[in-house]
Amino acid sequence: MTSTKAICLAVLCAVFVSIATIFQKLAGEKLPAIITNWPIFAAILFYFIGLMFLIKAFKHNNLTTVYPIVASSYILSAFYAMIIFKETISLLRWIGVIFVFLGVAMIGVDNK
Repeated sequence: MTSTKAICLAVLCAVFVSIATIFQKLAGEKLPAIITNWPIFAAILFYFIGLMFLIKAFKHNNLTTVYPIVASSYILSAFYAMIIFKETISLLRWIGVIFVFLGVAMIGVDNK
């Protein structure tokens, strides 16, 4: 497996982890129910799937290359929060999102 494929697996992990955060938010709104709180179980499932992608990526590339790419889940979560939950994101947070994106991009370019 090439490093490009490992990076793609890390991106898939980020997608699943960010979807899990949606379910975490939904689960929080249903507390204190646990057993009937289906978003908790959906979040666990999406985290588990993301973990499987991450483990596969670790098998074929460096920790220092793969794991920071998972930080892109923050970028996706910001978009989900804005679109799904109608949250307002401040300019300062968008600047932070841009820095996260630039950091992930630099890691991808510097992949050795």
